[in-house]
Amino acid sequence: MSVLRGASLELGAGEFAALRGASGSGKSTLLWIAGALLAPDGGEVEIAGEKPYALNAEARARFRGRALGFVFQQFHLVPYLSVRDNVLAPRLAHHECDARAAEARADELIERFGLTSRRHHVPSELSTGERQRAALARALLNRPRLLLADEPTGNLDEANARAVFEHLKEFAAGGGAVLMVTHDARAAEQAPRQLTLKEGRLEAERAAAPAQA
Repeated sequence: MSVLRGASLELGAGEFAALRGASGSGKSTLLWIAGALLAPDGGEVEIAGEKPYALNAEARARFRGRALGFVFQQFHLVPYLSVRDNVLAPRLAHHECDARAAEARADELIERFGLTSRRHHVPSELSTGERQRAALARALLNRPRLLLADEPTGNLDEANARAVFEHLKEFAAGGGAVLMVTHDARAAEQAPRQLTLKEGRLEAERAAAPAQA
């Protein structure tokens, strides 16, 4: 059975798009395809000028480490690593990365996300908001071109969710592209561009309404 049926999406540098849809509509499938994790049965995928599914598995993994960042609802931090080592984890998949440059970048992100005092703590010692900020810092370590976020605020309270959205907007303002999957209409409204998947098709597209004063 086909999950996506002719869905087509073009996301430019500096764009922040939210993707909504009911369970089973194909949101996760589209995100996995965009993340160079699941080869589609047909069609074409091009990200940052490259076609990841034309690469072999090893080269595609390097591409993911270089060009893509991932943020998940469940954080997926390594439980026995410190915040700093979790943030540094993507350098293992990006073999061209200079170790000293990666460490400097990690420290910069840790400070930016207000985690300096927690840098040597393991995830179980962090609050929920701190865990998501650590996960976001990890996703940004290699300066990705595309950030894929799967329900990034689903486990967060309003204040922490607001902080995550500000970081996503900042990333887009700096020229990165953000594709966020969410069930939450209020979360989707944080994105300037909104998409809806229904029965495997991108059915609607609209710009977010201006924020009320």
